[in-house]
Amino acid sequence: MATRQGLSSLLNTSRPFTFTKQSNSIICRQCRRSFATTPAQWAGHNKWSKTKHIKAVTDKKKMSERAAFTKTIAMYSRMYGENVQFNPQLATAITAATKASIPKHLIEAAVARGQGRSATGAQLESMSLEALMPPDVAMVVDAETDNKTRTLHDLRHVVKKAGGVVGSTTFYFTRRGRAVFKAKESGPTLSEVLDEAIEYEGLEDVEELPEGDFLAWTQPNTLTAITEALSTKFELEILDSDIVWAPNEDTKVSIDTADQIESLDALFNGLKEYPEVKAIYANVRQGAVVDEEWDKVERNLDV
Repeated sequence: MATRQGLSSLLNTSRPFTFTKQSNSIICRQCRRSFATTPAQWAGHNKWSKTKHIKAVTDKKKMSERAAFTKTIAMYSRMYGENVQFNPQLATAITAATKASIPKHLIEAAVARGQGRSATGAQLESMSLEALMPPDVAMVVDAETDNKTRTLHDLRHVVKKAGGVVGSTTFYFTRRGRAVFKAKESGPTLSEVLDEAIEYEGLEDVEELPEGDFLAWTQPNTLTAITEALSTKFELEILDSDIVWAPNEDTKVSIDTADQIESLDALFNGLKEYPEVKAIYANVRQGAVVDEEWDKVERNLDV
């Protein structure tokens, strides 16, 4: 297909033969060129490499967008049930995903996953894969699958291919409840949210994110109650609500080179090719790399 496109492009841009009259003879314009020759340049090769690069970037962006939509759908299905007639949040999320051209089978699979089922109706089981990546990066990968043996084998292969090893890493993390709420122009303020949230047992902290949204940290067993209470009290849209592996600050590793970024980016994208993967956590922090490079890592992490 790429060859055809390259050939078609070449043919479409080639000049047709035109003729000029000179010295009582008709000479083809191309025949008037000097006898000096240069090696043929296969421009199509370079063009195709650029096209592949653009396509790879586009595919990553599309994958990220799909993951964001399906994660939201699964969350609302888990929190309020799969019946859209009684779950307006789920209905809204599905409508938004449909408008964004998210395939129907991915939407249906996300709804089922929120109910603990696979797309075929099989019961899903939760599992975690712990791994270490150079330089001393600890990871936890959460997955939901109907076949633990197969999924564990597949994810181990991805980690090994990326130069990592499977090993115990959960002691680098703390299990916490995490809820993100979309801010409104009409309020509330962070102070108002804190004043309300402090009354709830199990609340650990509330932060204001750079975009103005609110992030609440809770004990795992109180996440659902606090999320619903804050959402109802202030009429806030829930952007995310889940129990996560939060990396301990004193164990975080600085990422300082482009090679480290590319290695982690390749690993994360390899893991996210498997629909069973629910979340990826790593004890990393931005070091001596620019924001654009760091975004390749940060956008793949769930904390």
